[in-house]
Amino acid sequence: MENTFRPSRFLSLRATTPSPCTWEEIVQELTGERHTAATALFRALAACEGQDAETAKRQQGQIKQNQPAFIPSVLLEGGRSSKHIKGYPGAIMVDIDGIPEAIFDEALERVKADPHSFLVYKTLSGRGIRVIAWMEGNVTAENFPAAWQTVNAYYARLTGIAIDRQCKNATRMSVICHDPDTLYRPDAKRMKFAPPPTAKAGPKQDIAAGKRHRGRKTSATHAESTVRRLVEEEGVHYAAGSHNDYISRCLYLMNRFGVPEAEAEAWAVELFSDYDAASVRSTAKSCYALTAEHATMKLSDVSPRNGSGRQRKATVEEMECFIGGSMQLRMNQLTHQLEYRPVTDGIPSPDGWAPMNDTVENSLWCSMRRDGLEADLFHLRTLLLSDFAPRYHPLEEFLEKAGPWDGVTDHIGNLAAMVHPADGDTARFDLCFRRWFVGMVAAALDPKVVNHVILVLIGRQGCFKTSFFQNLLPPVLRRYYTSKTNSQRLTKDDLFTMTENLLVNFEEIDSMQRSELNQLKAMTTTLYVNERPAYGRNKVHLPHVASFCATGNNLQFLTDDTGNRRWLPFEVAAIDNPWTANIDYEGLYAQAKHLLDNGFRYWYRDHEIEELNRANHRFETPNPARELILMYYRHPVGYEKGAYVTASQIVARFGGSIRLNAVQVGRVFKELGYTNTRTKHGSFWLVVERTTDEIKGILPEPDDPSSPL
Repeated sequence: MENTFRPSRFLSLRATTPSPCTWEEIVQELTGERHTAATALFRALAACEGQDAETAKRQQGQIKQNQPAFIPSVLLEGGRSSKHIKGYPGAIMVDIDGIPEAIFDEALERVKADPHSFLVYKTLSGRGIRVIAWMEGNVTAENFPAAWQTVNAYYARLTGIAIDRQCKNATRMSVICHDPDTLYRPDAKRMKFAPPPTAKAGPKQDIAAGKRHRGRKTSATHAESTVRRLVEEEGVHYAAGSHNDYISRCLYLMNRFGVPEAEAEAWAVELFSDYDAASVRSTAKSCYALTAEHATMKLSDVSPRNGSGRQRKATVEEMECFIGGSMQLRMNQLTHQLEYRPVTDGIPSPDGWAPMNDTVENSLWCSMRRDGLEADLFHLRTLLLSDFAPRYHPLEEFLEKAGPWDGVTDHIGNLAAMVHPADGDTARFDLCFRRWFVGMVAAALDPKVVNHVILVLIGRQGCFKTSFFQNLLPPVLRRYYTSKTNSQRLTKDDLFTMTENLLVNFEEIDSMQRSELNQLKAMTTTLYVNERPAYGRNKVHLPHVASFCATGNNLQFLTDDTGNRRWLPFEVAAIDNPWTANIDYEGLYAQAKHLLDNGFRYWYRDHEIEELNRANHRFETPNPARELILMYYRHPVGYEKGAYVTASQIVARFGGSIRLNAVQVGRVFKELGYTNTRTKHGSFWLVVERTTDEIKGILPEPDDPSSPL
C-alpha cells in the first residue's frame, strides 16, 4: 500500500488542513534547497549561550512552528484530529532524539543500512533521526499501538538509544527540513507483528498480553547464560560489526526476564568493558524504556531440554565437509575479507566470487541445521575465520594469468604517451610515470615496500585526468581503485583505505589545506596501519598497500616550503581517451613485474630529489620570503663588496606587514645559493641590496634557483 498511500502534508505545524502528496514529493522537499536557510539558522541558534540562549530558543520555536510537516501513519480527510482518520496504511514513525554526538554517525549509518528503513532523515535540530518503516499485515486503530511498539522497539535495539514515546500518537507530525542525504527506499522490507525470537516459549508465557511474572526478582548473574544463548541462537554474536546489536539484544532480554535496570546496566558495563561505557548505559536506558515488557518472561520457560535425547554438536571436520560441498572460500589479502563462491554438484558458480556477509553465514548455518548438523553460529564463524580458507592475492593471481612480458613491447611507454604534458617534456613524464607505476606494483606485492611519491595531473576539467587513473587498473582489479574528494580532513577510515586498495586518487588536490597536505605526505610513507577498525575489539597491524595519485585544476597547490620530494606534479595539455584506448593490461603488468624482478630502480636518489624540488617550484603557492629576497637583494658580482645580513634582520624589516619567520628566510637564502658564514654571533648571508633604480627597472626573476641574481 505504500505505493498508493499519499501522506498528508501541512503548511506548518499550526495548520489543520491536510494536503495529500506523494512520498517522492516529500523526499524532493527534504533534499532540495527550499529549507536550507531555515534549517541552518535553527541549528546555528542552538549554539547560543548565556543571555542570548532564551532569545535563540524563542526564535527556534518560531522557525519550527512555521516549517511544513507531514503525517505518515494515517489517512486523513478534512483535518488532523483522530475523528478525521480514514485508515491506517501501516507506516510507523520513529523519532530518535538526544543522540550523543560521539555515536550519532554510527547510529545514522545503522538505521540507513537496515532493510526495514523506508525513509530516514536528520531532524531539524541536526541531532535527531526520523525514520518511517512499514508493517506487514492489516493495521487498525486497535493494533496500531502494538505496531508502533514493534517498530520502535526494533529501532531502539538497533541503535541502543531511547526512542521518543510522544510519537505513539498516530497523528503525530514530522517536520520537513533540509537533509540532502535523505534515504528513500521504496522497496523497504516490512516488519511483522511478532516479538523477537525467544527459543522455545513455554505455555506459561504471555508475552503478547504483557503479563508480568511476580515473585523474586531475577538476577543478572542468573539470567546471563540463558540471555546470551538466546541471542546467539538468533544468529547474533559479540563480534566485529555486531557489538551494539549484541549488547542491545542482551539488555532487551534482561528487561523481559525482570532483571532490575541498575543491575543489568552494571552487568553489561563490566562484561563488555572493551565497548564504550556511555553507549552501553544509553542502550540499557533504551531497552528499559519498554516498561510494558518488563518481567514478561520466565527463565524456566526458555531453558534447554536436558537428558540423553539432545543431539551432539557437529565436529569441526563435519562442518568443514559440509562447507566444502556448499561453497569455495578464500581470504582476500588486500581487503582482509573472506570471499565465497557457491558450489552446486561440485561445480563452482559462474557468477564468481563475492564477499562473505552475515546473510550468507546465516544461510549456511540454516542449511547445516536443516541437514541435521547441530552447529552454532559462533563456532561456524570461528571456523570460517581460521586458516581453513586459503589466502589469495588479487594482483598476484592476475600476474600469474598474464604470463611473462614479451621483452619487446613497451606497454608502460605506450600508456605514458597518452598523457601530453603542457611543457612538451614527454621524456620526463615517461620516466616519472614508469617509476611510479613500477613502485605501485612493488608496494602491492611486498608488505615492506611503500610507494613514496604521489603522481599528480593538473589540467582543465574534462580532459580525462581521473579517467586515466581509473584505467590504470584492469577491469578485474578496478574494485581496488578508490577516490577521495577533498572534505577538509583525513580520517581513520582513510588510513584503512590505503591497506585494502591498490590505488587511491585524491581529487581536487588543489583545494586541500596545508595541514591536510602535510597529513597526506605523512600517510605516503606510513609502512603499517595500527588502528582499531570500526566495531572492532582490538587494533590491527596492516601493511600500507595503496599507491597515491591526485588530480586538480589549479597549478599552485604545494604549500610546504621545506621541500616537496613526495610529489610528481605535471600540468597536462590533453590526455587521450583511456576508455577507448584498448590497453593491454596483461602486457602492461607483466612488463612492470619484469622490471621489478630485474632491479629497476623505482625510487629517487638524493640528486634526483633536488631536481624534483626544483621542478616543483612552479606548482608551489606564492612564497613571500622568496619573493621579497628576489626583489630587494641580489648576489655580489665580480669583486663587488656585499653586506652580511641575518635572517632575523630580514624578518624585522618586512615581518611587520607579512608573516615571516627566520627559518623560512634562511631556507630561501640557501635555496637561492647565497653564501653563508657562521660565527659565534650568528649566521650571516652575503648579499647586495638593490638600489631604488634597480628595483624599479627589475625584470621578472626566473624561478631557477641557480640564477646569479
